[in-house]
Amino acid sequence: MSEYNDQLNGKICMITGANSGIGKATAIQLAKMGIHIVMVCRNKERGENAQKEIKEESGNNNIDLLIADLASLNKVKEMVDEFKRNYDDLHVLINNAGVFNKKRTLTIDGYESTFGVDYLAHFLLTNLLLDIIKKSAPSRIINVSSNIHLYFKINFDDLMSEKKYASQKAYANAKFALVLFTHELARRLDGTGVTVNALHPGHARTKMTKSKNWISKLFLFLLSPLIVSPEKAARTSVYLASSPEVEGVTGNYFKKCKAIKSHEMTYDKSIQKKIWEISKKLVDI
Repeated sequence: MSEYNDQLNGKICMITGANSGIGKATAIQLAKMGIHIVMVCRNKERGENAQKEIKEESGNNNIDLLIADLASLNKVKEMVDEFKRNYDDLHVLINNAGVFNKKRTLTIDGYESTFGVDYLAHFLLTNLLLDIIKKSAPSRIINVSSNIHLYFKINFDDLMSEKKYASQKAYANAKFALVLFTHELARRLDGTGVTVNALHPGHARTKMTKSKNWISKLFLFLLSPLIVSPEKAARTSVYLASSPEVEGVTGNYFKKCKAIKSHEMTYDKSIQKKIWEISKKLVDI
């Protein structure tokens, strides 16, 4: 049994995409601190297998599993309803799940899948959970973005990649939106005791970095000296979820547990508000 941090023991943390990669590594590290983990996974069997592994590796039996396909906004709503029926608090929300698609596909709701899963589902999830997150303050919201947003600006004229699809640009659209959302939400939650931060985890060795098209393979080959293990990539998420150093710190973008500058465009309040209003309409809240 791990030696738990008394201040974190029993705190509840929801992590999307917690059955593999960075999400699973994050869950294990936080579980070792005594945090009560609520895993959100798409596949029941894979989720249950990961749940068992996390319990065994962390020595923490407070590892729960909720099933939701983030490609369906209705499934997100149903999962939130289930969560609220069973839990009174939520101290940490880590919006971690993501996809990176070789070809353009659509969610059940008809949105481009990368934007729909990586961003819109998390925008909806966060907003639906805000009441319980505020009630649980001091609490934290953590958005796992990517430094790809530094190289491809968000394209408001083609958010769904209908005109031209490129996997990297679709991924950048979603991750850029996530950083804009972070800044806007942090401002809206000022004074509530809820902090919101985004991060670049690093280029991790996960399923997402395997066999894509030749452009992606070349890109990943060039990045190979920088690719780290999921355990190392999870460190900033764990830091933002648990460290007293970032108590009260909000509206920042982190890399290697340090606040750095996100893309200059992400600080434009008019653009932050623009993505918020577009997102509200798309998820119908």
